Amino acid sequence: MKKIGIITFHRAINYGAMLQAVALQQAVSKLGYDAELIDYVDRLYDHYKISYKTSNPVTSGVKYLFSGNARKRNQRFEQFLLDNAKLSARQYNSGNISSLDETSYTAFITGSDQTFNPIIVDYDDNYVLGFVKDKNKCNSYAASIGLAELTEENRKWIKSNVEGYHSVLVREKTGIELLNGLGIFNTLLVCDPTFLISSDTWKKMQYPVKTPKHYILHYGFKRNNLMEAKARQLSIETGYPIYTISDRIKRDERGYEKFSGIGPGEWLYLIAHADHIVTNSFHGMIFSFIFNRQVWIADSNDGTFSRMEDFLDEMNCTYRILKGADSEVEERMIPYDKVNQLMREYINESKDILKETLRDYKDE
Repeated sequence: MKKIGIITFHRAINYGAMLQAVALQQAVSKLGYDAELIDYVDRLYDHYKISYKTSNPVTSGVKYLFSGNARKRNQRFEQFLLDNAKLSARQYNSGNISSLDETSYTAFITGSDQTFNPIIVDYDDNYVLGFVKDKNKCNSYAASIGLAELTEENRKWIKSNVEGYHSVLVREKTGIELLNGLGIFNTLLVCDPTFLISSDTWKKMQYPVKTPKHYILHYGFKRNNLMEAKARQLSIETGYPIYTISDRIKRDERGYEKFSGIGPGEWLYLIAHADHIVTNSFHGMIFSFIFNRQVWIADSNDGTFSRMEDFLDEMNCTYRILKGADSEVEERMIPYDKVNQLMREYINESKDILKETLRDYKDE
């Protein structure tokens, strides 16, 4: 069986990063390949480490106790990865990845996620398959640059590493435009890999969480007034409690209830069982659609909202975007009988592109 190596941010303590890694590995395997995540671990993951040791034993003890939820979350991330993905037998770092036996792999894929973003990866060429000598073995799937504009240094790094790839499949239209501007034209737009496996498959990866019968899930990054206002409105209208996902010991100052110590399996369960979801997270939105939940979406104000708008436009659901108080909002439900058909078409096109990309290697 042809062996495919995938490199991405598979050990990030981030729900979207973990789930897209698992999804791509499983999707490529289902196409008839021996796909594995190359277990490359470097300084990118350092900021996920929980530090509670200090020179003062009492302080260390207190910090350890207060980090209980976060430690449980991290353990669940690790277990989810081991339960649901195939990893390379050896773990690599920047010092030894050059020893990887390239000849044992038919092809390599970088992505999904911002593996083409030189700032995110700190100019680490390994995330763009710099350790692979045969460029014809190099591909990307749903890779993202994640930048609206490129400096000259950014341009040189991306061009020198990606030019010569067999196939460049990216996640955003802006990525295609930027790559074309660098003279890289073998580019195609594909969906996020989390769409490549079915909702039933995702349901099998869920880990149950004790929840009320009905709840509203407020999930996102930083404080967002539009999200908070919508969650309150929904709570008043339905009488359902608002929950958030947080490992902080302190009570939520907004009065929300909390789910803590949540790993990827628990996160999938919470999305799948919420009555309403309010989010500014890309994957919070994506999985709401995968599980056919009623979701409202806000701008995360980090310069990446265009990818969410693009998807909502494809699904004819831009009316679910939360806007300012002066803007009229359509309160109609997401018609999943129609949206699911649009999603099937959207997903099948990307599956066909991935299949064709890898078919070239089957003929070798």
